[in-house]
Amino acid sequence: MKLILLLISLTTYSQNKFELSEQAKKEFLDLNFFENGRGMTVSPNLSRYVNIFKKSNKKLSKLDKFIFKKRLQETYGFNVLEDRVAGLFNEKYKGMDVGVLGCVACHGGKAAGKFIAGLGNKTIDVGRIGADAVLVQKIWGTNRTNPDFLKIQKVAMNFAQISADQKITNLSMGLIPDSSIKTFFYKEAKVPYRSRVSRAQVKVPHLWGLKEKRKTGIFWGAESSGENIGWEFGAELFASDSSEHLRAVLPKLTHAVENIIYKFESPAYPFDINELRAKLGKKLFDKSCAKCHGVHQRGEDGYPIYHRPKLIPIEVVKTDEDRLKGWDEYARLVEKSSISDVLKLNHRDKKGYVAPNLWGIWARFPYLHNASVPTLYDLFLEPSKRQKFFDMKNAGEENRFDKKLIGLEYPNKGSRAYEEFVNKAESGARNIYYTKREGHSNKGHYFKFMKNYTQDEIYSIIEYLKSL
Repeated sequence: MKLILLLISLTTYSQNKFELSEQAKKEFLDLNFFENGRGMTVSPNLSRYVNIFKKSNKKLSKLDKFIFKKRLQETYGFNVLEDRVAGLFNEKYKGMDVGVLGCVACHGGKAAGKFIAGLGNKTIDVGRIGADAVLVQKIWGTNRTNPDFLKIQKVAMNFAQISADQKITNLSMGLIPDSSIKTFFYKEAKVPYRSRVSRAQVKVPHLWGLKEKRKTGIFWGAESSGENIGWEFGAELFASDSSEHLRAVLPKLTHAVENIIYKFESPAYPFDINELRAKLGKKLFDKSCAKCHGVHQRGEDGYPIYHRPKLIPIEVVKTDEDRLKGWDEYARLVEKSSISDVLKLNHRDKKGYVAPNLWGIWARFPYLHNASVPTLYDLFLEPSKRQKFFDMKNAGEENRFDKKLIGLEYPNKGSRAYEEFVNKAESGARNIYYTKREGHSNKGHYFKFMKNYTQDEIYSIIEYLKSL
């Protein structure tokens, strides 16, 4: 009888945990931090003309809707869902409609055709979005005199101009420049930033497991402390260009992190898994890979147990170090800023990158902090043998998912498609990831033990990783 009650209890708890995660993800879809005219905004009333913001608007023809979707999804990298553009909102403010960018625009993405709140957006192109927004908003704001309009116009133009700044913005679709966050502290200190800040391009990180990750630090380099919630506001900070904005929404931000994001569970692999092969892969993983990434276990409820991840020194992992440049001057500015009390830093003798827990790793391609490796299989190859070109357009759709290699499909060397990739990459096409670009190197994360793996062992480890 006790055993039956225990099983019922565990089943109920498990169901509740799943339901809590799903509810949290729904709340996250509606989350933005627009406040008193501040936030990630576009010029007032422009959103009236982007009718795809509204589910019920019937003014657009089917052709117009298709064009909007194609532009928003394939050019700018937004995720267009059945009833909305993920992360785009229309907020009312002093008689105006204000287009606002919310969290899930970047921290929501697709994998194998499934949209997952909390997964990094694989295709967002903030540089392209910013460049177009600068032109449109500049024309839209000509000869305006309404002070409320001008207030938001200033915020919107600041957001667009920094996003579009060719000296520091991303060079490829699917990467975001951490450099943009740094600009706030340089501007506040009245120090020019353009010659001091590297692009620091990274893929948008996933959010499940954040509670434990914060103990090591925020962002890929973990240089920003998780001691308080403030750093989760980094992108909003440069967009609104206001320390007052951070302080005003800090309670809402704290609630979002601790009562929404902390409830996220990782997505299960949606296809078949060879259980026997996965067991062999687990043994191989636990013997070598777990030294950095940790042993992965589930609780009695069947859900992942997260552990505080390790920071691996750059001389060990040897991946692209562009993200780590310019730290010392930036740190001094942060600690002298008007919000140094809510933005703490980690000071370490050695710099490196976080080796995260690998729950939901099947969905987190392309791999490494700079998204330079398209599949899990490529990650086990010597860097010189890894794919140098791959297309990021519609990267989360099911037809782009490679079920064998786990990650983003790409053409074989010598094929016509591959030659087209080479030409597009060398001409600067933003949707083609090219590992010779600044901050795009696919070097590193290759260790001695990997050289001894057979093909069968590599595929066994991959099979195990599917189960996480």
